[in-house]
Amino acid sequence: MLRYFLRRTGQALTVLWLAYTASYALLYLIPLDPISVRLADPDNPVSPEDSAKILAYYGLDRSAWEQYADALNRLLHGDLGYSLVSGETVTHLLASAFPSTLKLTGLGVVFALLLALAIVSTVALTRWKALRHFLELLPSLFVSVPMFWLGLIVIQVFSFRLGLFVAVDDQAASSLVFAALAMALPVSAPLAAVLMASVQAVYKEPFVAVLKTKGVGAFGIYARHVLRNCLMPVLTVLGLTIGELVAGAVVTETIFSRPGLGFLTERSVANQDLPVIQAVVLIAAFVFVTFNWLVDVLHPIVDPRERAARSATRPAAAPKVIAS
Repeated sequence: MLRYFLRRTGQALTVLWLAYTASYALLYLIPLDPISVRLADPDNPVSPEDSAKILAYYGLDRSAWEQYADALNRLLHGDLGYSLVSGETVTHLLASAFPSTLKLTGLGVVFALLLALAIVSTVALTRWKALRHFLELLPSLFVSVPMFWLGLIVIQVFSFRLGLFVAVDDQAASSLVFAALAMALPVSAPLAAVLMASVQAVYKEPFVAVLKTKGVGAFGIYARHVLRNCLMPVLTVLGLTIGELVAGAVVTETIFSRPGLGFLTERSVANQDLPVIQAVVLIAAFVFVTFNWLVDVLHPIVDPRERAARSATRPAAAPKVIAS
């Protein structure tokens, strides 16, 4: 188990390093020297003194490899650089924007899981064939709906028509709920599809027939025995779709006028604020890699079948020879 944990941790750190290196190469190692060009812009609000400090901070007079080594060293010490627009530290900007995005993403995950669970549970327990067939089509419908289009529909119907929330009131709890719902619908589609397939596969296992012969009800079989054997595939798919959640949070925050990484990313891209853009890319990669690392680590802990399989593949210890 320790060997498996160390291997997965090493793979996660390698992916993070590659993501940072790729983003650094794409944003900085280009012939036009974007930092100097941005700071030299007369419309840039950064003062000449701060511009000189930023230029000295990034060491643009040194070679590309020296700049990369310094940037990597700063990253390891938690220093993400300075904004080319405001002159503030990128860490401060992210600390101000991240809590709002974290609330939106967390609530979106909860809604996506609840929606997928509600769809699959109804399909498994209902006796109405028409309702079952309709619900089985919902994952395919949800996955084909663009998140930005769904957000606009939610604002049009629930804000402008029904007045249930104010679209520009970014601090209202109702705005957070509807924004999370708009983000959760497309994300719930792969979760529901995988959970539905897993439930159908488990229902074909022999132990389900044994439980029926013992008089266990349909709800008891589903809730106590079937569902608990289907959660690990859902957790795996959730880890794979976490990147879509982060990207969806950026789009949803822009549509619903909520402060967060989405608004910060949009403003940074428009102003060519490269340090902030790179930090947002790194955060997205960190969230994606960390969540998938947690899924990989929890698999052998939560699923006893996988733990038993790993134990069975270990080579047997050589028998000791006792001298006569």
